[in-house]
Amino acid sequence: MTNIAELVKSGVTGLALNVQIEDLVEYSEHIINQAIERLLPSMVKESQENLLSKAEVLEKFAICPATLWNWQKKKYLEAVKIGRKIYYRQTDVEGLIIQRGLK
Repeated sequence: MTNIAELVKSGVTGLALNVQIEDLVEYSEHIINQAIERLLPSMVKESQENLLSKAEVLEKFAICPATLWNWQKKKYLEAVKIGRKIYYRQTDVEGLIIQRGLK
């Protein structure tokens, strides 16, 4: 029997199938493995991204905590919580520095 993944790739439509449970399990594992292959590299990259502490961000912009809080609420910077501590992605901070420099 042709496997389900090959049928899906072929673009056949309007086809009714009787599927054995083994084939369905194989197809679901195939889909899961594809998702892992696509998502894992970006997840690993994101986990290795540099994070700046709240104090570092306050110092970089020379702002008070209330301003940083407002920026967070207005979605200028997205906070990353690890446990009880708040961090900010370095790339986001650098992007905001560039954006503010252009205005």
